[in-house]
Amino acid sequence: MSDHALFAVAPFVSILVLVVAATLRTRHDTSVSARPSPSSAPALRLAAKHPLPAIGFLGVLLGHVVMVAWPDQLLRWNRDLPRLIAFELALFTFGAAALAGVAAAIRCRVLRRLLLTIVSGLGIAIVYRWAAAWSAVTVTRYARSVLSLQPNVGPLEAMPYLVKLHIFSGFMVVALLAFTRSFDFLLDAVLRAARVVIGPCVSTVDRLWTPLHERALRSGRSLMWPEEED
Repeated sequence: MSDHALFAVAPFVSILVLVVAATLRTRHDTSVSARPSPSSAPALRLAAKHPLPAIGFLGVLLGHVVMVAWPDQLLRWNRDLPRLIAFELALFTFGAAALAGVAAAIRCRVLRRLLLTIVSGLGIAIVYRWAAAWSAVTVTRYARSVLSLQPNVGPLEAMPYLVKLHIFSGFMVVALLAFTRSFDFLLDAVLRAARVVIGPCVSTVDRLWTPLHERALRSGRSLMWPEEED
């Protein structure tokens, strides 16, 4: 399969699958919007019982966000070798902790895909060192092009197979995420945040709309039946 299909088409397909699946689950599960979904409880209990893998996942996610969002600042940070080593070591430690959590719950299909993503990421850290430095001018350029809806696979053409596997397996995890029970927890958090942000706006519009609607009705009646006003 071509790089264009794997890295220009696949990311948008994975997002589309995620959005469609999340929409269908929201429409067919009204309890998600009313209260925390019971199916999200296992994920919460698992995170509370095994905090180290949860911290590992958050650390890996934060590290990748830093790589994509602030590449210039990260490059300046990595100019100092001890700081570069510290960043690489921190990401590797977080990744190892996340790997331990996934290995403990490998029965889930999505976790198997996630295991592939984590293992390939750790392999990159071991085989192709200083990824925090060279990825800022290669993978980060590609990631930003995808986020701008203009995917440019050029920076990935010379990347080794392990790097491409790491990126593509990440797309697979995103596509399958909405089919997991743990996704209910994320969906519930998003819906609650949306209600907090949108709720006051809707209330304000409703308060303003009611008197305007009544005034418009009175004006319409006075124009249509002026004798009633007399």
